[in-house]
Amino acid sequence: MDNLITVLIPFYNPGKYIIDAISSIYAQNYFSWKIVLVDDGSTDESTELAKKYLVDPRITYVRHDENKGQSVSLNTGLQHIETPFFVQLDPDDWLYPDTLQSLAEEALKQPEDVAVISGNINISFEDENGQVYLSRIKKGRHYDNPYAFLLANTSIWPRCYRTAAVREVGGWPTDDPYGGRYVEDIRILLLLIMSYRFYWIDQLMLYHRRHEKNNTNEKDETATSLRSLIEETLVNWGDVYKPVFKYEDGYMILHGLEVNKDSQDDNIAEIITEIPESE
Repeated sequence: MDNLITVLIPFYNPGKYIIDAISSIYAQNYFSWKIVLVDDGSTDESTELAKKYLVDPRITYVRHDENKGQSVSLNTGLQHIETPFFVQLDPDDWLYPDTLQSLAEEALKQPEDVAVISGNINISFEDENGQVYLSRIKKGRHYDNPYAFLLANTSIWPRCYRTAAVREVGGWPTDDPYGGRYVEDIRILLLLIMSYRFYWIDQLMLYHRRHEKNNTNEKDETATSLRSLIEETLVNWGDVYKPVFKYEDGYMILHGLEVNKDSQDDNIAEIITEIPESE
């Protein structure tokens, strides 16, 4: 299982969190890893903290002269991936010690139509002082139906991508009004799910922090990006359905799919809120 997985870490001003992310890779039971660090024009201490690890030949560091956003950073990192699989890791998250070993073992078993392998995550909510006030485990699932994934209103974590699959769909799109800065995870997954399946391992793999600096806190930009993405995706998928949105806890979600009467002979008014997987 040598030279199978790279960990791609794009970062912008994460401060000392970057140490936790990189240290969690050194703590892995799987030792044949590589890391690609993409510094998206950071202006804080994280740049110097990351550079300290460059004595390790397994680590590649790339820096943007200015902040270009998450999708551009991921595409930059993709250019430096030399392994058949890579794991995206946010700089304020960290991996549990068995994560890469489990992902590597499963990656060797899965057919080429599996583009993403994931697991379960521990979501930890922190206050402004960095103290955890709530923590919960979120489990994933298998996906092979594009509409089932869309209606799930979720991403998957950690995302262990098949490198060839991501390159085949052209990497992360950046042609939206925000240049790919928001909902980039959903954007790439919606591209992949049209031709590939997502495989899930029932194992805790990722510690994910929620705090005041998370991108998802920018609710207006996230909602606008998500709405446009879903509307555009449904048109690209044949324009059979139109989306029905609602807000929960201040966040916009896809409530269901309504049959687009312009594309159907019958007048079906039912709103579909769930599509079961074939498996």
